[in-house]
Amino acid sequence: MVLYPQPGLFAVSLYRLHKPPLEPALVSDLASELWGAAPDEIQETVYIWLPYSYDWQTYNMPWYFPTLEEALETGRGDCKARYLLFASLLEELEIPYQKNLSLSHIWVSYEGKIDNRIENEGESFVTFDETGRASFSFPRTSLSRFVDTFKHSFWEIMPPVKKILLALGFPVAFILTPQSMQNKKFIGI
Repeated sequence: MVLYPQPGLFAVSLYRLHKPPLEPALVSDLASELWGAAPDEIQETVYIWLPYSYDWQTYNMPWYFPTLEEALETGRGDCKARYLLFASLLEELEIPYQKNLSLSHIWVSYEGKIDNRIENEGESFVTFDETGRASFSFPRTSLSRFVDTFKHSFWEIMPPVKKILLALGFPVAFILTPQSMQNKKFIGI
């Protein structure tokens, strides 16, 4: 409950990871400003329009896949929000692309895209082509970088109050298990 006060949002996020809620019509006005721009220029514009912000900072939960409308409303977001805006713009502009997933990232690939440290074929474990077909591969990623990324985006960015509540929640959950409630030595019985 500390991480997801509304647990259904985690399930919704998993569904949206599989079927991202792209909305090309929602960005048609933005797309008209980018008509004729190269995909890398569009990507840079997306980064300006949606400055990077972790889900803890934007949605007060560790991992959330927003709708495009939510991302535009907040005016910031992480790779999921940026993916939605970028892919929606590319669809509206009829520029082909692929959706890529790594262990800790989602991104758009397009013809001529220059690989970087976290956006490259070696990092991807699922690639969806234009028709939505998935191809799987074993990611050749650095386990230590994945752990560092997870630690930073989950724990280090977590609000201090959430850390305290989470830490306190484990002992309380352990004490209140059905077995401990039946134990006559349980404090208070």
